[in-house]
Parts: sequence; structure tokens; C-alpha cells
Amino acid sequence: MKKIIPFALLIVLISFTNRDNPLFEIKSFKKDYAKIKDGFYVCKYEVSNIAYRNFLTDLLHTGQVKIYQVCLPDTLCWKEKLSYNEPYVEYYFRYPAFDKYPVVGISYEAATEYCSWLTQKYNQDPGRKFKKVTFRLLNKEEWTYAANKGDTTKVYTWGSGFIQNNRKQYLCNFKQTKFVYDSVTKKYNEIPGNSASGLNDRTIIAAAVNSFYPNSFGLYNMCGNVAEMIEEKGIAKGGSYEDPSYNVTIASEKKYSKPQADIGFRVAMKVIEE
Repeated sequence: MKKIIPFALLIVLISFTNRDNPLFEIKSFKKDYAKIKDGFYVCKYEVSNIAYRNFLTDLLHTGQVKIYQVCLPDTLCWKEKLSYNEPYVEYYFRYPAFDKYPVVGISYEAATEYCSWLTQKYNQDPGRKFKKVTFRLLNKEEWTYAANKGDTTKVYTWGSGFIQNNRKQYLCNFKQTKFVYDSVTKKYNEIPGNSASGLNDRTIIAAAVNSFYPNSFGLYNMCGNVAEMIEEKGIAKGGSYEDPSYNVTIASEKKYSKPQADIGFRVAMKVIEE
């Protein structure tokens, strides 16, 4: 996808963007951001495909072609050995059915550029609530507090140490596995719990950003769905749909060095001047 010339991709992006809404809508911040501490707000959702497409389209409309090229998602991140993911390569980022799914395949630099763009757009909007703010990724301490509200005994963001509620409903998006005893090695081996084939195809990927239940701050998918890049480069928090239940906890960390299909990001807003 990165080899497509900017003008051609602009046509594709515009055709798949919801043009009923402006590229930047100040009203959305009143409902999409939760207050975590005085002067500090966090988006309730992981950044979605449609929000990120709007960002890219605006970069092109304003002639910021170099930044645009840096920020293009790497859709080839879906390709893996022993799996057939061509539909996700072609459609996950662009197709309207995935509009509300978290954007993935994004570099750390692209995520920070998105935050800079939000900062500029917000501070220029005459309808803004605060005079001056800055948007950025959460640091590790902030992310942890947003997930556990200061309760260090919490394993998962919903408070209990269980992955299901009392109605046997799963509380986040994770990779279901089971342990099978091997009588030869006399060890338990972990295998996929629900696999549709022997080729390790992705039968379950990320869910929409407003899926499952929010935590006490009103934040969705702090555990599971996609791991979230934080301010400390190379670290993503909370685990993803690719991780088993014990790796989608508040303490879970995933190392990365390139864009991945199971890593996205969430944005924080710091009030500089009220």
C-alpha cells in the first residue's frame, strides 16, 4: 500500500471516508474523552480506522505530503506465514465495515504525528472548551492509572481477576487457548482453543473500539483488543487479540520495533491553559 502514489490513495481514502462529518469535530470531545485527573483527559476509545483516514485525508488536503507518506499504515503487517489474510490487507483499513475498528500497522512516529495534528486542530477551533491543550500518547504511569484507577490490586481493568463475568460472557478480546497434557513429555502444552483450521488462520481479529464493557473511567478495551502504544517508544500496553488471557492484564507489555497488526494506540489530552 505504501507504494501507491499519493493522489491515487487520496481518491481511495475520500471514497471510503464518511463525508457527512467534518474531518475534525470539536463536539466529539465532549463525549469521547473521559476526565482522569484535573487537566488530564483520555479518549474512551482506541483510535479508529475512520478517524485515522480523516487525518490522512486532511494531510493531503493541506499539502503535507511528506508527513502523509510517513503516516501511511503498513497494511502488509497482516501477512504472516501459514495464514491467509489477504482480505485484511486489502480491506481492513479502507472498507466501511471496519470504520470503527482500531487502526493498526501504525509506526510510533505516525502515532505521534496524529497527536500533533489533533493538537493543532483543537487549538485552532473557535468552539473549543479549553484555550490551549496538547494531545499525546499516555506514558506508562498514566496508562496504568487510567486502567486501574490507582488500585494496584486489579489484574484486569474491570477489577476482578476473571476473564468472564458471572453470565459467562468474556470481558475483553483475547486469544482463547487451552492446555492439553502430553503423556509422552509429561507436560501441558498450550494450544488454540477455537481454531477453524490447521493453518493458524485469524478467525478472530480486533473488535470495534466500543466493544465489551468500559472500565470505571469509561474507557473501552484497556485490556485486550489491540495492544496500545505508549509514550515510551517500543512498548505497547494491555495485550491484544493475539495474546492469551494471562497476557491481556494491566501489567502486560508487548515489545515492538515495527508496525504490527495487533498494535494500535489511544490518545490523551493535557490541558495547558484553561
